[in-house]
Amino acid sequence: MAKTEETESKETPPKEPAAKRSSGLLYWILLAAVIAAGGTGGFALSQLIGGEDPNSGLSPQQAENKKDAENAMLATEQGQASWTQELEPVLANLDEPGVTRYVRVTVSLEMSPDMDPVKGKEFLDAKQMVLRDWMTTYFAGLSLEDCRGTRNLSRIKKEVVENFNKILFPNSRSFVQNVLFKEFAVQ
Repeated sequence: MAKTEETESKETPPKEPAAKRSSGLLYWILLAAVIAAGGTGGFALSQLIGGEDPNSGLSPQQAENKKDAENAMLATEQGQASWTQELEPVLANLDEPGVTRYVRVTVSLEMSPDMDPVKGKEFLDAKQMVLRDWMTTYFAGLSLEDCRGTRNLSRIKKEVVENFNKILFPNSRSFVQNVLFKEFAVQ
């Protein structure tokens, strides 16, 4: 029997104590947790500090429009009133089959006091052709019934304000507060 004990002890290495094995495993688990936390924290910190470029998703034309709009803005003073800019009249045929009907519209834009009136008027003068083109296309898509009544005129004003703000100030604060009809004639 002595020989069998001797051969068994030669073939199997001595076993490590259980405390030493568990401390090694604990070491590797803690190391993995520290690496994961460090990587996550580093990524979060880089996003917080670096942020995202506000112009990254804009086309070159949109970025230029945004730059022009920002140049036209001025810090507001308390009590400063809004100002208006009149656009050239727009004449468009209505979408009426078999009958020639047209609408003649002259609008004034009520602008936010946050925009400098001098720089803002220059900016709007430069963009007037784009605004007139949009209005011509918009009114050409309306029918006679779409232009009648107070409810429809309110809806038209709201849509014009929303679209002008999208065109003039993409990805920015809205500066067109209201659209005022100086003339709205349907014939």
